[in-house]
Amino acid sequence: MLVGGNNVPSEANSETKHTCLPVYMPLACRQGRTVIANLRKTIVKRLLFPILLLLLISCQSNLTGSADSSNNKIVIGENISLFSKILNEHRNVYISLPLNYDRNTHNYPTIIVFDAEYLFEITNSIVKIKSSRNEMPESIVIGIPNNTGKRYDMSLELFKNDGKKFFGDNGGKSKEYIHFISEELFPFLEENYRINTHKTIIGMSPTFGPVLESFWNRPELFRGHIVLAAELSLKTKSGETIAKKLENSIQDSLRPFSSIYIGKASEDLKRRPPQEAEAFLKLNHKLDSIANPKVNYTIEILQNENHYGMSISGIEHGLETIYPTEVWSIPYREFWSSKYPANEIEIFYENLSNKYGFRIIPLEDSYYFGQTLLGTVRRLERQGRTRELNEVIQLALKYYPNSPELNNY
Repeated sequence: MLVGGNNVPSEANSETKHTCLPVYMPLACRQGRTVIANLRKTIVKRLLFPILLLLLISCQSNLTGSADSSNNKIVIGENISLFSKILNEHRNVYISLPLNYDRNTHNYPTIIVFDAEYLFEITNSIVKIKSSRNEMPESIVIGIPNNTGKRYDMSLELFKNDGKKFFGDNGGKSKEYIHFISEELFPFLEENYRINTHKTIIGMSPTFGPVLESFWNRPELFRGHIVLAAELSLKTKSGETIAKKLENSIQDSLRPFSSIYIGKASEDLKRRPPQEAEAFLKLNHKLDSIANPKVNYTIEILQNENHYGMSISGIEHGLETIYPTEVWSIPYREFWSSKYPANEIEIFYENLSNKYGFRIIPLEDSYYFGQTLLGTVRRLERQGRTRELNEVIQLALKYYPNSPELNNY
């Protein structure tokens, strides 16, 4: 049982705590998906990164958080302490909500990210940028930091070729953490936030244990899986390598529709035996011939990246695996040239919703971006297309009934 809000856990007399999370350094990232990332794209990323970072910082208060007038901090989320009977400890949980969450009425996808003291702000910034450009739906980002100092507890028990444990004597509790998420965290989120059925999980190095555990043994829990700083050649307790277990799971025709991203930095391979790089190449080759249409996957080595630095590209590529560009190419220019733009918008998003299994709606508005509902309204107004304008406004109000901008038309 989780205790949140103003409830008090029976195991402790302290109240559940809520604190604000200030933003320190929002991060942005590059785009593109390849099996082996090349140097040219890396250079482009390095050049664009400062520009995107300045852009994000300049608009953060308007797009992602609220300003705290008492101390001039920009707040991107909330830190909640929850007691878990399964883990027998209090766990901090970071929560960041999409823009205008309080006045909107629809439910949102959820992204669970481990190592939140490092990956929460990165993930949140990438999600904000991509969703604000119609590359994925707006989402609630949930961070699980290592406030108990037990990061390696959630690692898989993995073995090198000589039989020694890869993570030492730690690990082996991935199942407990998945149990915590499914039986305690999810019910708490469902009770207190408007989340839908589409969930993604992100883990890095030892914390990718629960990500693979859920992909292998609880495939119904998450539609998206992102494994950062992955290992493929190590053996699991069953004697199978991670690569072999992934191969078997990905080709399983009975598993539900899902996506998985497996990424590793090229710098990490310098400290690993040759079998590790070979495992990435061999797994890609094998899956080419046994591809399962129910599973969308990306398995890649990120060139010129280090162990933790690869998280920026890895998270972005992971989200692109779950929300592919070819699917999320929203044809607004076709909508605008149509005789019935409202009808075209509604049909497109109905089809997109059917593909993903949850209600996806168009963006209401975005930062200097016209391919939104309000952008369409303004365009039709300038063109004097009164009938089409009124039809789009009525459709938009179905999606955003409490929008002051739309209700003012």
